[in-house]
Amino acid sequence: MKERTDPVTLSEAKGLRRRDPSPSVRLRMTAVALLLIAAAARADVAEKVDAVFANYAKKDAPGCAVGVSRAGKIVLERAYGMANLEYDVPLTASTIFEAGSVSKQFTAAAVLTLAADGKLSLDDPVRKYIPELDESAAAVTIRQMLNHTSGLRDWGTIVGLAGWRRGTRLVTHAHVLEVLGRQRALNFAPGTQWSYSNSGYNLAAIVVERVSGKSFPDFTRERLFVPNGMAASSWRDDYTRVVKGRATAYDPNRDGSYSSDMDIENIYGNCCLLTTVGDLLRWTENFRGPIRQAMEVPARLAGGVTTDYGFGLFIAGDGEIWHSGATAGWRAYLSRRPKDDLSVAVLCNRGDAGTGGLADKVAAAFGSAAAQPPPSESGGSAAALLKEGLYLDKKTDATLRIKGDSIVRGPKLTPMGENRFRAGRTVELRFDGDTLHLVTIHKPEAVYVKVAEATPKLEDYAGSYASDEVGATYNMVVEKGKLVAKLPPVQSFELEPTYADGFTAGGTLAHFTRDAKGRVDGIDIKTDFAASEGFARVERIHFTRVK
Repeated sequence: MKERTDPVTLSEAKGLRRRDPSPSVRLRMTAVALLLIAAAARADVAEKVDAVFANYAKKDAPGCAVGVSRAGKIVLERAYGMANLEYDVPLTASTIFEAGSVSKQFTAAAVLTLAADGKLSLDDPVRKYIPELDESAAAVTIRQMLNHTSGLRDWGTIVGLAGWRRGTRLVTHAHVLEVLGRQRALNFAPGTQWSYSNSGYNLAAIVVERVSGKSFPDFTRERLFVPNGMAASSWRDDYTRVVKGRATAYDPNRDGSYSSDMDIENIYGNCCLLTTVGDLLRWTENFRGPIRQAMEVPARLAGGVTTDYGFGLFIAGDGEIWHSGATAGWRAYLSRRPKDDLSVAVLCNRGDAGTGGLADKVAAAFGSAAAQPPPSESGGSAAALLKEGLYLDKKTDATLRIKGDSIVRGPKLTPMGENRFRAGRTVELRFDGDTLHLVTIHKPEAVYVKVAEATPKLEDYAGSYASDEVGATYNMVVEKGKLVAKLPPVQSFELEPTYADGFTAGGTLAHFTRDAKGRVDGIDIKTDFAASEGFARVERIHFTRVK
């Protein structure tokens, strides 16, 4: 019988529409509907992410790239703003950025890979591989370096004291070893406290090279990048190398313009991974197994306190595993949220980008709730209950000033009950009369006592003070009623008096020491000081008064 090919009449068409579709047709219709729903959901999430980065989507400003993976698959990659302002090159999802300290997890993974190979032990003393370090570092282990519990002073902070903040001159690992090799003391006994230090991660990269017999870039490329599909990733081991597809980093100026801020350092391990958001997500999805599990175990201090840091990773109480990064004009954040099977990577080429907050908002767009601070247990305001004033830890010369409802140069305080306050997620303050107890997960409980504000005779402190460990001599002079520290020709800053013989200049604390006759004979410097947690990247480095 010949197949009918003439047009269907209107009445027949109506009849056809009334018939139930076959099972196969229904299945196809359902599949199409689900695809349309999924596409609409993706479009809705993408619009939410676009809204998060709306202020960065400009043709005359640097910006950010963002990527998201879920359940093993990359589900979003987008970019906003410009990669280069001089040539009007826009950012793309495949643009290469610098990841700052997000890089530390790769260094930790490289060391743990050698440990798994049986080439070293995490509990080996670092001087076994780097004998250039002083005897004062004899008890420091590789594990402690990776956990930030080594007590090693931060080399970048030390060269900053010498007048050359990081990024102002070429630095190599030879310079790092020279700086660390002349240190005659640690910040604290290894394993007893936690204090963030880049030094341990530069030394870890050197250990990888000396143990493996390969350059750190070669070892990590062969053992980490290639196996995990990170084809676009490398290290800035030579700042002059041309890197195709790399953005330029910028810092904003007060007038709304931008200045380029690119590194001129040939160091790695602590920072300096060149990568894309896609490569970071491939890392979080593909790098699984015992080494990854070991990296996510928080370190424990000698007193039994558990910190919030593993091996190159912060382990938040809400289950988020993350690290941020900031080097020169680069900003970065990589977050994994196992509970939601979600990872977020944010890379920016502008120094004012708050990548952690951006990542939280992106995660929220995908339905992952941000961690909430502990609820207040008090009905009063912090300002009404806090005792304002200056507090001193007599063991360490650390000072903490309470003003209004906040720690000066620190966070706002949230009341948690009678005479108890919280600063952020990991710090608690308890008041007992004029005594303040500072409790953190990073060091033993510290006791601060309220002290009187000093009005010292500034001429007593005038003079020159030198430190072989820093390699610098400061001149203290009195100018217009202020004590001014001068390091010709690169540095000059005012010191504000605090307690008797104590001064401060931003995150630097100075305690002038006296001899048996009461004459000023030196200065103990504490710098890169985190007031809310009571520790510094460099503790009590001594300058002797030059006679």
